[in-house]
Amino acid sequence: MLRRLILLLVAALMVLHLACGEGERGSVVERPRESVGRVVVLGFDGLSPVMVEKWVKEGKLPNMARIMEEGAYGGCMTVLPPSSASAWTSAVTGVNPGKHGIYGFLKELQEGSKRPAVFNTSRDRGFSAVWDVMTDFGRRACIINIPLSSPADSLNGIMVAGFPHTSEDKIAYYWPPEVEKYLGAYRFDAFSVTCAKGEEEKFMRNMEEISSRRLDLGLTLFEEGGWDLFWIVFTFTDRTQHYMWKYMDENHPQYDPAMSEAYGDRVEWAYRRADNYLGEFMGRMEGNDLLMVMSDHGFGPLYYIINTRNFLQRTLGNNEDVLCADFFGSKFKIDVSGRNAEEKYNSIRKLLIEGLEELEDPERGCKIIDSIYVKEDIYEGPYVGKAPDVLCLEKPGYLFFSLNLTPDLRLFDMGPSPDRAFSAFHRRVGTIFMYGSTVEPGKRIDTRIIDITPTILTYLGVPVPAEMDGDVPREAFRSEFRDKVILVKSEDSGYKKPTGLGSQDWQKIEKQLRAVGYIQ
Repeated sequence: MLRRLILLLVAALMVLHLACGEGERGSVVERPRESVGRVVVLGFDGLSPVMVEKWVKEGKLPNMARIMEEGAYGGCMTVLPPSSASAWTSAVTGVNPGKHGIYGFLKELQEGSKRPAVFNTSRDRGFSAVWDVMTDFGRRACIINIPLSSPADSLNGIMVAGFPHTSEDKIAYYWPPEVEKYLGAYRFDAFSVTCAKGEEEKFMRNMEEISSRRLDLGLTLFEEGGWDLFWIVFTFTDRTQHYMWKYMDENHPQYDPAMSEAYGDRVEWAYRRADNYLGEFMGRMEGNDLLMVMSDHGFGPLYYIINTRNFLQRTLGNNEDVLCADFFGSKFKIDVSGRNAEEKYNSIRKLLIEGLEELEDPERGCKIIDSIYVKEDIYEGPYVGKAPDVLCLEKPGYLFFSLNLTPDLRLFDMGPSPDRAFSAFHRRVGTIFMYGSTVEPGKRIDTRIIDITPTILTYLGVPVPAEMDGDVPREAFRSEFRDKVILVKSEDSGYKKPTGLGSQDWQKIEKQLRAVGYIQ
């Protein structure tokens, strides 16, 4: 049986680990405390608290409604930028991007053909993930489809990695090799399922099939037991909102009444499906199990795409010192060197900020930018130097996208593939639910995505790395359990050395991101 093989392998690895006494992240001298219980985390990418509350009130999400009454619920503030790559990495590490070094899918910047794109993977994570810390303390994890976890890590337990994948060799997609026996018809999340105009039926069939097979694998491995943490992520909620929002929103520029008749309920379908999946796991909770349901960010409509390169040309002229720091969102990197570099840097940054502050929608006469940030104000850690120098949040409905420069320098631009364009995009506040016998009934909580990992580790009796930023929302627990969920830090900082990957791996990732529309 797979479980026996894995336990034998884990036992051997733990003996080796303890014999060595010191690993890549340094020695760990603290002993774990007694676990309060097991932890189950269900991730639904892009689950919006606004939409959750709307459909709970309408009686369409009974399991989420039940947790609101019997458990804790609230908003989950994600990191800046609210990109899946940086958000999920902060979720599994408990630190801000300045400490893990992931600010988006791009590792190194590109501008035209001068600089080839270099992409982030799990090997670029500069801080220990929750399963790394658990392995150090003999706790076992089952991890399924967390984005930016490929190639799969070797850990005390099981991992089926999430997108983007770096190799054609499926052996890099999971750990240990014996997991292959359970995969069967499972479809790895290669992020290659997009929805062009006229392909809506095919897209929805794909969403149903991929999510159903992921649920089947998840329930199978869940029932195997023997784990302390079970964490599975479903991405159909994110994908469906990206492409189907326009069919339920009468105010959307791409709204089509005829198409709305057929697909206007598809976003609601995704939320109801998530609610059904939640019910599958709620019925399997036992003892002091803690169930956490979370999203990496929220969602909202996207009406207008701003051409980032045209904006830069309008604002700074032919200035090659400022680069688009990602495919989407207003994230800019200033690259200067030589004499008077600091003076030149400050001058460019000032002009860029002023240009963003003044940016208006010429047709609607309104400001486009909600808030502007510089990296030293929002990040801390050894990887702040990799961060975008200036970034901002657009007002709802607007999004910068790194499209090609055009002769007319038009501000709004759907790009070369308007039939594949997103009609909704990320918002900074995601969703959090907590449920179980230890949770305070009917509690309203507001958390941060960096609180997920410290809450998991503390519940499992494991001290968290000293440099971890997140904390435990102790108010979410019943009073008799709050003394058992006090965060304790270890002597280990948590930092680890990124190892990176080769150029052939970057090319594989670029192909996946281009297929889904993140690169145009």
